[in-house]
Amino acid sequence: MEGIIYIAILMISIAFALTVGYIALVLHRVSKTLRTMGNTLGEVGQEMQQVTPQLTHMLQETNGMMDDIEEKMKATDSVFATVENMGNSINTINHVLMKNNSKLTDAEMEQKTKPYIEGIRWAETAFYLFDKWKRHTPTQNKQEQAADVSNNHSGREG
Repeated sequence: MEGIIYIAILMISIAFALTVGYIALVLHRVSKTLRTMGNTLGEVGQEMQQVTPQLTHMLQETNGMMDDIEEKMKATDSVFATVENMGNSINTINHVLMKNNSKLTDAEMEQKTKPYIEGIRWAETAFYLFDKWKRHTPTQNKQEQAADVSNNHSGREG
């Protein structure tokens, strides 16, 4: 009976030694993995230090572009307001003409609409000249042009 106890203790000792050996092997692999991960994170940190200034510069350029786009959009607001006013005027003229068409002769109608038609022609000429002037002004930079348009033309003149 004593032999059986010694054999059982021997088997338990061997099982414990195998378990300890396996745990040592697992811990060794975990330490290698953690060492590799530490090296990788160090490399990523160095790469991020190189990439971060570039990203910051790119974001600053994008912000500058957005400001420029916003200024240019503000510069076109007056043009769109003028076009809207012209559209409203033409719409109003159209309604008046439709109402009065049956009451007026063609000669009277032509005489009453002549000032409006002349105004539209002058507005088209002014837009054409303004556009041509903007294209042939090489000495001014684009921001000065946008500022001139937004400051000089509110779209609510006359």
